[in-house]
Amino acid sequence: MNDFFGMIISFVFVFMILIVAEILNRYTNISEEFNRKFVHIGVSNWWIISMMIIDNKFYALIPPFIFMILNYISYKKSIFKSMKRDEKESLGIVYFPISLFILVFIFWNLNIYIGAIGILIMGYGDGLAALFGIKFGLNTFHIGSNKKSFIGTFTMFMASFIVSIIFLSIVQSFGTSTIFISFIIAIVATILELITPFGLDNITVPIFSSILAYFLISMNNDFYFYINRILIGFIFSGSIGFLAYKKRSLTISGVIGAIILGTTIFVTTGFFGASIMILFFISSSFLSHFKKKDKTLVATQFDKTGDRDIFQVFANGGVGLIYSILYFFTKEIIFIYMFIVAFAAANADTWSTELGILDKNKPISLRNFKKVSKGTSGAVSVLGTVSGLLGAFLIAIYGYSYIYLFSDIKHNILLLFILTISGFLGTIIDSLLGASIQAIYLDEYGNETEKKFIDKNIRKLARGFKFINNDFINITSILLATLFVLVLI
Repeated sequence: MNDFFGMIISFVFVFMILIVAEILNRYTNISEEFNRKFVHIGVSNWWIISMMIIDNKFYALIPPFIFMILNYISYKKSIFKSMKRDEKESLGIVYFPISLFILVFIFWNLNIYIGAIGILIMGYGDGLAALFGIKFGLNTFHIGSNKKSFIGTFTMFMASFIVSIIFLSIVQSFGTSTIFISFIIAIVATILELITPFGLDNITVPIFSSILAYFLISMNNDFYFYINRILIGFIFSGSIGFLAYKKRSLTISGVIGAIILGTTIFVTTGFFGASIMILFFISSSFLSHFKKKDKTLVATQFDKTGDRDIFQVFANGGVGLIYSILYFFTKEIIFIYMFIVAFAAANADTWSTELGILDKNKPISLRNFKKVSKGTSGAVSVLGTVSGLLGAFLIAIYGYSYIYLFSDIKHNILLLFILTISGFLGTIIDSLLGASIQAIYLDEYGNETEKKFIDKNIRKLARGFKFINNDFINITSILLATLFVLVLI
């Protein structure tokens, strides 16, 4: 009964925040953004209230679940004016209770203070960053579609740093390691807030902040070993990213993505994982620049070739990153195989695209089996198909050889075949999805293009679903390719 009444009190607390916000919205001249962030910051304190009065995780899960539904209804019907946002496509008010639900599920019984770190970083960090950015952020910059200010970014970092220090000092005694861990969490949270689009930072920032905090404080005697790995991974991936930027293989946001990807993979799988990622990056970057002038038309019409931004970096390497982390925590060899296939599939798709464009003959669409323009999603050519197979084989043979030579696990040649074919299937799946569900638009001349906007105006959708772009197709095809390993092994 105490947990039940605690749950009711937590509901009352949230509704009090919303009622105050509605009153401010109706009877004062306070800006909508201030009001929305007042709710954002206020509701984040639900965690502090609830952890003092609710012990049973089941009761703690109910309020976030209910508010997922209520917030979605409010998003559709504009019930809570104080949470209304100009960006109609942003589901941030729905994502926030989703994060609460996930963090409660993971950390309520495991370590409630670690869960508090994530949700309060999102509440105070993101909330204060927006307010300070609007008030004092004269110098702004863009990362993708996100407009940010330097003062807002600094505020996000400081709020994240302070929140982390406060709660980590409860979990462990205050000291140098607490400060250092808090610094790392603040850096990661700030980067995630910068780069995550469409309000999804309401999920990425709190969840990854808490998971990172738990991971770092769980190191115990291995603390300095992993700190060294983090520093080495950061410096090495940063150096490669900088060189790639100078060679115009990555944009600024792409460099940030490469640093996050490279550092995490090096920490979780060491030189093995990092070297596979580097092999993919070097080979794909080389082919992106190979006969670049012959690819000019494709680059203007389609979201392929040229400089990679952060979304393209994670579209190609994000699935592998997940398997790298899963292997780190489980030590199950199957995740290493899936990691290899993830990058084999990414490499196959890149080689298929970059070399297929150079085929003298036009590719054939898998949608209607007619010849179409080079670079068209869902089209295949002989040169592109063979190149995709070779791209998958390069990563597969390297991964197989490394395992065979430097581990106690011995396999026959069948494993190499499975890794290669699974990776190659990724580019086939990519073409099938590109031909069927990817969003394709019409440019001003009536030609098909993958680029959604022209001068910030949305082009007419020719076929597919508008929310499915090339990055979505890449992630999906790579993920499905890795699942073949589970079937074949």
